[in-house]
Amino acid sequence: MTRDRILEVASQEFAKYGYDAVSMNNLVKKLDINKATVYYHYKDKKALYNEVIKTIIEFRNEKSRKIFKDSLDGKTLLNAYIQVEVETISERPYMVPLALREIANLGANLDDGVIPLFEEDIRYLQIILDKLELKDEYKNIDVYAFFSLIMGTILNFYSIQMSDLPIGTKDELKKDSKKSLEYISSFLYNMINLTTCK
Repeated sequence: MTRDRILEVASQEFAKYGYDAVSMNNLVKKLDINKATVYYHYKDKKALYNEVIKTIIEFRNEKSRKIFKDSLDGKTLLNAYIQVEVETISERPYMVPLALREIANLGANLDDGVIPLFEEDIRYLQIILDKLELKDEYKNIDVYAFFSLIMGTILNFYSIQMSDLPIGTKDELKKDSKKSLEYISSFLYNMINLTTCK
């Protein structure tokens, strides 16, 4: 239980303040445990941070594994994949600032252990691309561009809608996580389907 609690609090702290601004001293104060307990589970701040990231990606990949077990057509898989992304954010909203910080930081704080988990996600997208009947001009779309289109759109829209800044829509989507995620998943699926598929 202690390990899970450390991960949960660390996830929130890293999401709120970023890797560099989180100190282990402040983290143990927030956890109300001694530093030795944290270091018993994680050798240092970087190991803890990477475990936070790995846990999120693995959580998402576990959901994806379930949908890719079935023999579904490309459009159904695409819709299910987008739903996995929004469900992950819905259940772990701290994923958004963590992902945006790492993208902006060019992955500077990630270790090599994250790569296989990320590559698993990319393989799922490649399966979708292979199954979709794409228009001629998109037949050779790069899977990383496809990933960026999906994740960039979801992360950016969600962060704008959840922001206290006076930007984003003023209607019922603003500050409503569920409605914002439903809207962006529907929009994104329809946009990809209409523009890239036959």
